[in-house]
Amino acid sequence: MTVLVTGASRGIGRAVALDLAADHDIAINYRNAADAAAGVVEAVEATGSTAVAVQADVRDSAAVDAMIETVVDELGSLDAVVNNAGIADPSLATDTDDAQWNRVLETNLTGAFYVTRAALPFLDPDGDVVFISSIGGTGGTVDASYAASKAGLHGLTRSLAREYGDGGIQVNAVAPGPVETEMNGVILEYLEEIDFRGHENIDTHLPAYACQPEDVAHTVRYLLENEYIQGEIVNVNGGMQFQ
Repeated sequence: MTVLVTGASRGIGRAVALDLAADHDIAINYRNAADAAAGVVEAVEATGSTAVAVQADVRDSAAVDAMIETVVDELGSLDAVVNNAGIADPSLATDTDDAQWNRVLETNLTGAFYVTRAALPFLDPDGDVVFISSIGGTGGTVDASYAASKAGLHGLTRSLAREYGDGGIQVNAVAPGPVETEMNGVILEYLEEIDFRGHENIDTHLPAYACQPEDVAHTVRYLLENEYIQGEIVNVNGGMQFQ
């Protein structure tokens, strides 16, 4: 089974690639971090699986199309896609300029659509698509561009599940709360900068406030292995938000 993980050079994407490496061939997508992506390839190959690094900016549909073809040519098939590539550029709505808004939406939402659209013709009848979303997609944040992009992923997940489920393709999403990554550090720094303290008052109902990337990766694996989950947004937030 071949899995493409976008934004896999670090953070959640890296954790997903390494978690799946024991019994999957992995395509490691990256935008700029070639050295980090090469390190992930090396770690995957150390498990005995095959890996390849594929560069593409997910905002560029032509580059995405070429990436999918490269994955199929080099690994022989494409069975699952984990849409993890994403950015955060937090600011209040009145401080968000057009370029900033578009950059976040184009990366987090449009990019995920481009990758999935290009991959669908290659996914076998029981292929999988998993989107990495966020608690912000349902609960909102004080960062409109990020929250809007993740809410869009929820609609995309359920629409594609309806469109392609009858053909055997499963489409689901994982919606983490805070995760110990570089991106979360940027978000927390922004919240402190604007003196927004609400996040500290949210009870996770578990000892830890933030989860590790590996916790998200385990959930991705569960969705790929379970044959009877469709159109779901799976929360991994320690009880910050119930659905």
